[in-house]
Amino acid sequence: MKFNLSRNITYMFSKRILFLLLVVYSMPTFSGELSDAKEAYDSNDVVTAFVLYEKLAEQGNVVAQNNIAYMHYNGIGTPQDYQKSFSIYEVLAEQGLVAAQTTLAAMYVQGQGVLQDYAKAFSWYKKAAHQGDVEAQFNLGFMYKKERGVPQDYQQAAFWYEKAAEQGDTDAQVNIAFMYLTGQGVTQNHGQAFYWYKVAAEQGNAKAQYNIGVMHYKGEGVVKDVIESHKWFNISSKNGFSRSANQRDKIEKNMKAAEMEIAQKLADEWIEDFSKNDLSGE
Repeated sequence: MKFNLSRNITYMFSKRILFLLLVVYSMPTFSGELSDAKEAYDSNDVVTAFVLYEKLAEQGNVVAQNNIAYMHYNGIGTPQDYQKSFSIYEVLAEQGLVAAQTTLAAMYVQGQGVLQDYAKAFSWYKKAAHQGDVEAQFNLGFMYKKERGVPQDYQQAAFWYEKAAEQGDTDAQVNIAFMYLTGQGVTQNHGQAFYWYKVAAEQGNAKAQYNIGVMHYKGEGVVKDVIESHKWFNISSKNGFSRSANQRDKIEKNMKAAEMEIAQKLADEWIEDFSKNDLSGE
């Protein structure tokens, strides 16, 4: 069974910080050369790949420039050099390349190749977020909520978390669910909280699965249902969320044997279906 475990948001800036654009765009002038560079990279001949990408980058190819920045950052085919990487990403970010904007923001957060500056990180994340980048939207929500580089603003945090949630980011879904549950930055709405927890839970998020169990048990935002509660605690427990097993064991004290049997069967069926879909790529 393979679950999509949620990231620790303490390190939220690390998710998809650097994205190597090894897509060969349909540019007649560069398509052949890009294919050669990509083939070398995929064959682990990274020195040749770097030389080929560098040549294309000097001719103004954006894909190659992005990849050279990535390779400088990671020390692939060339000595690691954060400052060179930063300089290239900065130029690309100014040109509007979303991947470069989010990477530049992350480098400002981490102080890599530049002095740490949350305000500048926020500015670049905002540019990328307005272009629809889900990672930037999530990070804006985080920065508004945690007062990183911008005054704390729960309404703006909720706005951007929900934007990212609508694009399928499970951690954003969990965060906006909590804000609806507690009325933080939004009007309290248990039904909406349950909706977002359920969406994330169905994608394999263990924390959301736990909270679905809690809400079913309490009857918050959904009809009280101890069997569904037990089912989700069981799923979340098998997904590695430590509190779930304790909660499942507690509610079992007031459940009939037949109810527990049904709940266990439902949990097993859900896990089996999830695993099949995950393996098939659906």
